[in-house]
Amino acid sequence: MLVPGLIQRQSQSLVMTPQLRQAIALLQYTQLDLAQHLRQVCETNPLLILEPGDTAPEAAPSSEEFHDDDPDRFTTTSDRPEAAAPLPSARDDLILQIRLSFPADEQDAALYLLDSLDESGRLPVSVADLAGDLRMEATRLEAIRQSLMHFEPVGLFARSLEECLAAQLRVRNRLDPAMQVLLDNLDLLARRDWRRLREKCALEQDDLLEMLTEIQALDPRPGLTLPPPEPPIEPDLIVRPNGAGFRLTLNTRLLPKLRFDDTMRAQLDGRTDAGKALLACAAEATALIRALDSRKQSLLTVGRAIVQHQADFLRDGPSALRPLTMRDIAERTELHESTISRIVSSKYIDTPQGTVPLKLFFSTALTSEDGTSQSAHAIQHRLQALVSAEGDNVLSDDALTTLLQKEGFSIQRRTVAKYREGLGIAKSSQRKRLRRTS
Repeated sequence: MLVPGLIQRQSQSLVMTPQLRQAIALLQYTQLDLAQHLRQVCETNPLLILEPGDTAPEAAPSSEEFHDDDPDRFTTTSDRPEAAAPLPSARDDLILQIRLSFPADEQDAALYLLDSLDESGRLPVSVADLAGDLRMEATRLEAIRQSLMHFEPVGLFARSLEECLAAQLRVRNRLDPAMQVLLDNLDLLARRDWRRLREKCALEQDDLLEMLTEIQALDPRPGLTLPPPEPPIEPDLIVRPNGAGFRLTLNTRLLPKLRFDDTMRAQLDGRTDAGKALLACAAEATALIRALDSRKQSLLTVGRAIVQHQADFLRDGPSALRPLTMRDIAERTELHESTISRIVSSKYIDTPQGTVPLKLFFSTALTSEDGTSQSAHAIQHRLQALVSAEGDNVLSDDALTTLLQKEGFSIQRRTVAKYREGLGIAKSSQRKRLRRTS
C-alpha cells in the first residue's frame, strides 16, 4: 500500500535570464536591426543617449605583419571603428557576381559585356563584333554571355526578347518543348492568333492559357528594373590589406553610439518610487552596454578566425576558398557552435574580393587524391570556369567529372550534376542547342 509523503529531487537546468536572452538576441541582429533596436530602447530608457555613428574611417592602427611561424600575428583586429563603402548599387551587385563566378582572365570580358548593355538590359551588338574588340574567340565570349544571362536579374545580356524570356523560364525549370515553341512564335502571340498558337504548340486551350500567364509574369526588359540588393547589404566587418597580413575592423557607418546621460545618472536615488524606476533603467542600460561590448568582441573574434583561415581567398578569390565548418571556428575561438551560427547569420564582411556573406566562408570538404581537402565553393568556382571556357566543345557531366578528377578533385558525377544545377548551368544537351541557335 502506497503511503503519501514528500520526496525531494535535485536537478540542474539552464536559466535564461533577461540579460542572457538580450545578449543572444543582439548577436543575431544585423547592422540595420541593431540600430533600430537601440533607437527603440532609448525611447523608453531616459538614462541612455544615442549619438550618430561614424561617417568616416579613423586612422588605421599600427601594422602587424604575418609570419608563417606565428599565425596569431596574422590579423590585426581593431576596436577603432571604420566606415564601410557606400551601399552597393545594382551594377555593383552584378560586378560582385562576376568577380565571384569567373576566373581572372574572363572577368574583364564579362565586365565589357556589362558596359555594352542598352537601357533594357539587352546586348545590341553581336558577340562576334564584341569578340573582335576584345581580341578573343567568339565562342569563348558567347560561353561567358550564356552564363551571365543567369545572373540576377535573370535575362540580362540577351540578344533578343525570346532569349531573355527563355533564360527566365530556364531558371524556373519551365522551358519545356511546348514553351520553346511558344517563344519561337511570339509574332503570333503579338497578333493574338490563338488558333495557330494552339496548333503549333499542340496544346489544349487551358494549357495554352496557363503558359501565357507564365509568359506575362516574366520581365521583358530586366535592365529597366535592376533592383538594389534586398535587404540592403551593410557589412558588419571590414577587412583590408595591412602589410603582409590584414586589418579587421568593425563597420560603424549606420550604428549609433550609445552612452549614459550623466546628468540623469547623478540623480539616482532609490528612496523614492521615481528613483527606484531610474535604478531599474540604470540596470537595464548597464546590461545593454555590456551586451553590445560582448557582441563587438565576439564579432571580431570570429571574424579574425575566419580571416586567418581564408587568407588565400582574400588574396586570390573564390577558387582559393578552404573547407571550413562552424565547429572549426568554435574550437579555435572557444565559443559554442550555436554562438558561431548566430554571429555569422545574415552578417556580411567587406573584403578585397567584394562584400560577401560570412556564410560564404563555410563549406563542406571534398578530399583530393593526394589527401588534401578542397572547399565545395572552390570546386563550384572551377566547374563554372570549365563551362565558361568550353566553346563549341560542350562538356557533358561525365566530361566535367573527368576533368575535375584529373585536377586532383575526388568528385563523382552526381556531385558535379548537383553543383551544376545549383549554379544555374543548363544540361550539356541544352547548351549545345543554345550554341547552334546563337
